[in-house]
Amino acid sequence: MNIDQKRRQKSPNYRINQHAIAPIHPLGVKPSGNALLFSDRKAAESSRKRLLGNLARFPEHLLIEILSYIGEPHDLKNLGHSSRVLYAYTYNDEYWRNLYMREYKRLESTESEGDIKPFGCSKWRGSWRKTLLNIDDESLVQTNSLVFSDLLYRPFQCSNIDYCSLFAHIIEYEKKSSQLCYTLNAEFGVERFRESSFTLEQFHTKWIDKPFILQKDSHQKSWPKWEFDDLLRLFPSELFRQEAVQWDLAKYLEYAKNNCDESPLYLFDCADTSMTKISQMYEVPNIFINDAFKLFQSGEVQCRPDHRWLICGPARSGSTFHKDPNHTSAWNVVLSGIKLWIMLPPDVQAPGVSTDKEEEEVTAPIGISEWILSGFYNDAVKLAAMGKCLITVTFPGECIYVPSRWWHSVINITDCVAITENFVPEPLLSNVLSFLKNKPSHISGFHMKDVASSINGFLCNVKEKEIRSTLPNYLPTLETWRAANRDREYDNEDCGVDSRSAINIPLFEFFVELLKRSEHKAVAEEAVDELLRLEQAKEIKIRESEKWNELRKGNNQQFSFCFALD
Repeated sequence: MNIDQKRRQKSPNYRINQHAIAPIHPLGVKPSGNALLFSDRKAAESSRKRLLGNLARFPEHLLIEILSYIGEPHDLKNLGHSSRVLYAYTYNDEYWRNLYMREYKRLESTESEGDIKPFGCSKWRGSWRKTLLNIDDESLVQTNSLVFSDLLYRPFQCSNIDYCSLFAHIIEYEKKSSQLCYTLNAEFGVERFRESSFTLEQFHTKWIDKPFILQKDSHQKSWPKWEFDDLLRLFPSELFRQEAVQWDLAKYLEYAKNNCDESPLYLFDCADTSMTKISQMYEVPNIFINDAFKLFQSGEVQCRPDHRWLICGPARSGSTFHKDPNHTSAWNVVLSGIKLWIMLPPDVQAPGVSTDKEEEEVTAPIGISEWILSGFYNDAVKLAAMGKCLITVTFPGECIYVPSRWWHSVINITDCVAITENFVPEPLLSNVLSFLKNKPSHISGFHMKDVASSINGFLCNVKEKEIRSTLPNYLPTLETWRAANRDREYDNEDCGVDSRSAINIPLFEFFVELLKRSEHKAVAEEAVDELLRLEQAKEIKIRESEKWNELRKGNNQQFSFCFALD
């Protein structure tokens, strides 16, 4: 059977049975629905109220809210030791994680460098509770059918998902596609190509708006094959950012190997020191090298937004649905482990995710596991069958392309190490220009001090008379901005943290002036011309109706068409 015959075979059902995940809670906490079938329900409820005391007056969600305000680990421990029921509620590791994070944030704002140790904690001990209480083990107190709570059971259920088992048939099928370098899932899979035979023309004309996966040939320089321990040997002392905290790799890898978090911390770091070293150890695929945002990183201009990241995470970690920043596209290569991708075009709403009109606010379940257990993954499979979603798996050495503005969520099936970069291919330059001009409050990744310094350096060296272009002249705008902010001292914080600063900085105008002097000039002229033409069309006022004005003239009462109410 040849490849085409195999491809025509019907792909396996990508749906999963999310109801099969029902582990036993270590304290005997059970889902709320189990209380309906419990034979001695009234006695259990009476005991629960007695053990909670006055706290029994509060609805469960309010009780949990109250407990979240406790600010000291030993206060939370002592409250939990007052009854079996309170022990179950205070055992929830999310409380302890929040305690740690609040204290870490407070200390980070006052301590400029060094290893931050909230409540003196220097070692990871398997859970946030054990870490904050400085214990390696404890005897657990059983609830004995006193606590039936989805709010307590669900996070535990989410933290015990085995993605390798849950997605086993999908992983096996996608692995065959990987071995063939040819997707067997013609219905909604992501196509694979050999990097050496995939041309820039193919990319720009046929695949610029659709995900695909590249594989290297045997004669090409391979990607690094880094697992967790390899990173530790490379960076034994550097600190890396893991969402809200910044740990060295030794501590993070201890956490990654042994944690019970519903959404494990994800190492997602773009620090200059480590990424400069890492970037010298791999070669960017040729079709992704032609990147317009490189203009922000040339000569006196050194303000390119964050664009290159090392990604490291344990099984069950990953990223919830998002679009990449600044309307950039991205590539992502797996160095070790397995990643599941769910990807949707810009105009298709991801199941379980809602946004406002401007996509400033994204509302979704708290984590990936909750999204899956709630049935939204299976909803995505339905969309895929309708041609509105793509689902695939990437394996070590595979590089996936994520087009600008595509929604995507990534799930680490196993422990994973990956590298990703954001870039601007020429055919999508108009997207980025429109974004920088019309959505300045959404811009992120640019650092304020670097931008101000780059604009100043650019203006000191620019020679406008040498440039022939149909693009508008924005040099006066840049000069005016420089003069108005000459005495202002910017810190180097990401402009996305303070959207007001991003609005004030003329990044669109600066980018246009850089494009004038680059190999992208012709494409930029066409893109800017189209952008300005569309904006002028919107400004044309609708001609007022003379007849309508005549009907309303002299009529102080509300005008109506006199339809009878009956």
